Amino acid sequence: MRRNKTAFVTFFPILPDNMGSSAVINSRFKNWPGDKVLFQISHTKKINSKSIKTIFIKKETPINKILKLPEIIKKIFNYLKNAKNKTVIIEGASWIFYSFITLLCLKLLLPNSRIIYISHSIESEIRKKYSNIFIFTLTKILEKLVFTFSDLSTSVSKKEKDKILKLYKKKTILYPNAISLNIKLTKKEIKDNYIIYSGSYSYKPNKYAIDYLNNKIMPNLIKKYPKLKLVITGGGFEKKIPWVINKDIVTKNNLYNLIYYSKCMCVPLKFGSGTRIKIIEALSIGAIVISTKKGIEGIELINKVPPFIIDGTQKFIKTIIEIIKNNKDIKKKSVGTRLYYLKKYSMKNITQNFIEKNLEYYSK
Repeated sequence: MRRNKTAFVTFFPILPDNMGSSAVINSRFKNWPGDKVLFQISHTKKINSKSIKTIFIKKETPINKILKLPEIIKKIFNYLKNAKNKTVIIEGASWIFYSFITLLCLKLLLPNSRIIYISHSIESEIRKKYSNIFIFTLTKILEKLVFTFSDLSTSVSKKEKDKILKLYKKKTILYPNAISLNIKLTKKEIKDNYIIYSGSYSYKPNKYAIDYLNNKIMPNLIKKYPKLKLVITGGGFEKKIPWVINKDIVTKNNLYNLIYYSKCMCVPLKFGSGTRIKIIEALSIGAIVISTKKGIEGIELINKVPPFIIDGTQKFIKTIIEIIKNNKDIKKKSVGTRLYYLKKYSMKNITQNFIEKNLEYYSK
């Protein structure tokens, strides 16, 4: 019988690793000690190994995921049932309904397990903006129950920690989004100068940001720089626009390469929740970032250097032009600060600290 076993649970694909949330979860999983298995519901690829178990669905829809919940719960139960110390980590970067049902069932099936809910954002805030009143109300009720009945629950920033306490009267443990970078930069892939945005177009905050770049920013920029391109990664974007280079879903190393050689990564988010891992990754490789205050929210910055934090269309355009003009000088400053972000947002260090403070049996 193994002393410690940990089951990670996700309701969307973690491998292949091609999104910000999947990058965070994959990194956390790799840095977690002991015997562990990641259970994922995936519509992209059925990966099964010693450490990854995939419950495959043909199409990513809520009903398909709901129908697969009994299967993923059964697999988790079978994996943990004989362990002395059972830990379940429910990653919250998906609809809270899946987390609630999984939490409820595992509480009944494995009453002596410790269930940790990892909050990637305050989901009810997103649902309030982009869903109907029924889904928003249901989400808020279930989110409160998940925070209440988890043995431990986390938040990604001090601001979100305070919001959760105010909304749900629940104290959470700070567990910031973090990364484990393994980069091999190659030659510049795209000859033209370009700015970049990374994020799935199917996610409403990303859709707004991409539409804003195409409708408000790029038409003004190409007047001054006719050959300038906007590179988009993350999938879901099907429009044909002359200045857009749509790379769809790319490998992590290819994404880092695209970000590094861009003139800047633009993050004009107006709404959302959680910490943008894409910005942490960009800063950690020495790229230039321009973001709204909402986009950069939750990230502790060095004040003396970029990223540029801008609100307002004209200021955003003017700042990008200045970045293009003085790109080399600005990039030198960005490269000089990458070690700060690598250390500050090291998943290895953050996870080790979290475990030492909250999971005493891992150190025994």
